[in-house]
Amino acid sequence: MIYVFEGARNSGKSYLSTEVSKRMDIPRFQFDFGKYFNLLNLKSKDNKESHSFSMGKELMLMQIARDLSDKAPNFIHDRGIMTVLAWGLSENRITTDDVIEQANFIKDNGLLDGIFIILIDGKNPDSSNRNKDQWDYADESDLEREAFQFVYDVFVKLSFPMVMVKNEFNLESIEGLNKLMTTLIDQ
Repeated sequence: MIYVFEGARNSGKSYLSTEVSKRMDIPRFQFDFGKYFNLLNLKSKDNKESHSFSMGKELMLMQIARDLSDKAPNFIHDRGIMTVLAWGLSENRITTDDVIEQANFIKDNGLLDGIFIILIDGKNPDSSNRNKDQWDYADESDLEREAFQFVYDVFVKLSFPMVMVKNEFNLESIEGLNKLMTTLIDQ
């Protein structure tokens, strides 16, 4: 099973996925999206090509999970299809109708078989020294969070395998997520 940690920037998903990976000895993978995005000279806003690049990566990951789930070990992936759709929406690469159409395509093709999404909801109270990448400007905007909420609502309607976890940026959040992961893995 692939456990995909999703969430808006500054929600703590990378920190939580790293902590769970260490504590539970589950491999963690994070695609070097920003690096390849820059090397390919892609533009973020209003750019269908950028969305196609993002979707291609996710379609491959989802097909691997679906087709090899009985052979592949458990691992954690930082960011996945919800991010692609939410960023596509918030950056005007796609419309809300596109999100619905693409989510239905994923459902119709069983592309979330072998994947469980953990949506992290939170906002880091200490965002100092956050200069991460070219999308830092989005940290102060609610557009991404609103887009994630829209995608989440679409995924709920389609009964995709996922859970939303509140990150309070404390030890209890980490321990609660460890318990959840233990339960998910034991199923």
